[in-house]
Parts: sequence; structure tokens; C-alpha cells
Amino acid sequence: MNRKNHPAEETALRLLARRDHSRKDLRQKLLIRKFSPAEADAVLGSLSARGFMDDARYARRMALHLSAEKLLGPRRVRETLARQGISAETLASAAEEAEREFPAEKRLRKLAETKLKRRAFGELSPPEQGKLARFFYQRGFSWEDIQGFFHNAGGWFEE
Repeated sequence: MNRKNHPAEETALRLLARRDHSRKDLRQKLLIRKFSPAEADAVLGSLSARGFMDDARYARRMALHLSAEKLLGPRRVRETLARQGISAETLASAAEEAEREFPAEKRLRKLAETKLKRRAFGELSPPEQGKLARFFYQRGFSWEDIQGFFHNAGGWFEE
């Protein structure tokens, strides 16, 4: 049986075919396209019930992407997911899974290799190490993670 989808549902399915979206993000996109809040909520409920949309799945995938590909720290991963409307419980679970898969130490090492290009970590002056530490912090790593990385790399670290 080939049932005709509602225009809002067709739009949502087209958007989901491109990539996963959080419920909040998809709702905003439907509202921008002039669908009423009631229509958007009905479509989102239907898509969720049929398994086409799942905030937990979205959060896991996004957390892994932000950790492994974008090399963001745990804090920035959580902030990004929170802005997408992911619940605190789902967000915590996804962030923990990403941390297990791609620990902060591993991300910091990879970021340092990229940032330093061919320079050895030991060649950095204290001001350069401070600048690198601030860069790591801005990417969402805790000072504790950064300090541990510097300690393991044999570098200087000033609080």
C-alpha cells in the first residue's frame, strides 16, 4: 500500500535522508518552512514512533563525530549537544561513550601533532606551551586533561 505522506512529513523525511537531526533541529527546520507547530509536532511524533528519528542515536553519532573528527574536548561536545536540544541524560550517555571510544588524551595528542606540524613538543618555549594550553581549553578540554597531557608529553605547565 502506497500511502501519501503529509507535506510536512515529506519535508522531514527529505531532511532526514541527508543526515540525522535532533528533534529540536528538525522542528525548527519545519517551522522555518512555514508548517504550524502542531503539524511539526505531529510529524516528529510519527517519525520517532516509526524509528526514523531518535535523539539518542543522533547524540551518539554527533558525540563521536565531534570527538574523533573535529577533535573537540568533552566540554565542547556536551555544549554542542545541549544546543541541539538533547536531554541531559542522553547527552551524558553519548558523551561518556565518545570519551571511551576516543579519550581526551588521544584527541589532545592528535591536536598537538596537527598544531605543531613537524616541531617536537620539547622545542616549545613556555609562552608557546601556554598558548597551546589555551588553544586546548578553547576546544573544550579541562585544565586537568591539559595538565595531564603536558605532564605525559614531558612539557612545562604553569597554572
